[in-house]
Order: sequence, then C-alpha cells, then structure tokens
Amino acid sequence: MILRLHDNGDNVKRLQRNLNKLGSALLVDGDFGPGTRDAVVSARTTLAVAAVGPPSVAGPDEADDLLLNALENLPEPFPPLGAPGVTFIARLEIGSPRQYQQMYRHPEWPGETSGITIGIGYDLKFVTRAEFEADWAGLTAAAVNRLMPAFRATGSDALRTSLADLDFPLEVAMKVFTDRTLPQFLARTRSIYPQIDNLPRARKAALVSLVYNRGTDLDGDRRREMRAIRDRLNAGDFDGVATEIDAMDRLWPPQSGLVKRRHDEARLWRSGFGALQLE
Repeated sequence: MILRLHDNGDNVKRLQRNLNKLGSALLVDGDFGPGTRDAVVSARTTLAVAAVGPPSVAGPDEADDLLLNALENLPEPFPPLGAPGVTFIARLEIGSPRQYQQMYRHPEWPGETSGITIGIGYDLKFVTRAEFEADWAGLTAAAVNRLMPAFRATGSDALRTSLADLDFPLEVAMKVFTDRTLPQFLARTRSIYPQIDNLPRARKAALVSLVYNRGTDLDGDRRREMRAIRDRLNAGDFDGVATEIDAMDRLWPPQSGLVKRRHDEARLWRSGFGALQLE
C-alpha cells in the first residue's frame, strides 16, 4: 500500500495517528494534505526509512508499507497522555505545524514581562543555562552561548532580534515538550488534582492543558472554577468538571483564544479525543 497527497480515508487516519507519535501535531482527519505530506518527509528522515522503488512507485513524500510499519511499531511518546493528548496540548500552543513553521520556529518575545520563548511555549526567563542544557540536550554550545542573555531575563525586541536566526524545528521542540515539559506539568497538575492518575487519558490531557495555561494557583475569584474542579474531583463528581472548565469563559472576552481553549478542554473532558479529531 502507498498513501500519497490527496488520498483520504481510514488508512490515512491510521497514518496520521502514528505520525503523531513522532510529534507531527496533525489532526486525524483522514485527509492526506500538505501537512501530512510534510510530516511523512520528516518521518523518513527521523526514522531513516528511505522510499523504496522509483518515484512513480513510492516517492519521498509518500507513505509505503516500510514507513507505515516503522510508524506502527513506535511507542507512545508520553504514555500518561498518549500521542492524542500530547497533540491536543501542543496544538493549543502552536495552532498547527504550518503555523509553528511561520511563527514559532525562531525565538519570539510575547511582550510585557515574558521572557524570550522558543519551541512550544518554552520561556527562557524561567530557566538557568544548566536547566536549559538538560532540557535541550544536543543543542550546540555555540547556540546555547547565543542564548545566554535570555536566561532568567525579561525579553525585549532587541534581544529577540539578536536571536532571530536561531532555528528550533518542530520535531526537536516536540521532543523537549514530550520528554521534559509535559512530565513537569503532569506533576504540577497532580499537586492540586491528585485524582488525575486514575482518569482516562483524554481527561488527564484536559487537566494538564488547563494547568499548563493557568498554573496551580487556587486563590482569588479568578480561580473560583479551579477550586471547584478540586472539590468536584474530591466528591467524585467527575462529569461536573467540564461545567467548571466551561464556566471560566467569564474571565476573557468572548472572541478570546482562551475562551476557545477552555471550551475545547471541556469538550475533550466530555467526549474524548475523537470529538477533536485526535484519534
């Protein structure tokens, strides 16, 4: 079997699910479009699986049985959430793989009191050089030296401009996100919602996404729903958690991306990954 651009159906969905084990951050929509094609090209490089036969049989941007089998045999990238959970949170941060290439592949400064950010929301303001090197193992010493002024510092346009040529491909950023960032945020989520370990993966992902975006602070009126989630979990009222996530839409303007994020998290809690085209 060979899958190529413009194919669609269940076999493409299976391909997309397995590409997401590599951090491709694809919707599982069954449409072999440009994003899936780019992910196939990247997967061939990552897995060292060359196309077999002449281009008319299987090209480098097509998925043949050799690549499909290699992807099928990959382990889950972060078992507590699975590839769908990792993909859900990553897409909330970057939008899509194409948006990542356009907006986040090079260092950015979100403004105000933020630091310089790289990859998937990785803020250099909150790490030392040693912590960064542990997270981004394999990055050249020259690149780390370039980033030195950004560690533990508030960003600026001038600092961002000085670093703008540094390149952090999606597959590298996703590995850091999966291997280093998500375990930290799962632990933070557990600190306020200890029941998380007994939840299905989709519900775990919804809570980790919430804490990734809002932190663990439970004090004050703006954290009213965060406390209510804790109380519902303690009482065993799991279905009511989605109501509290939805209710946070009071905190932002209706068109805010954060309102959409809360509603996506609530939908994930209620209906699982399939409702968001992630499995």
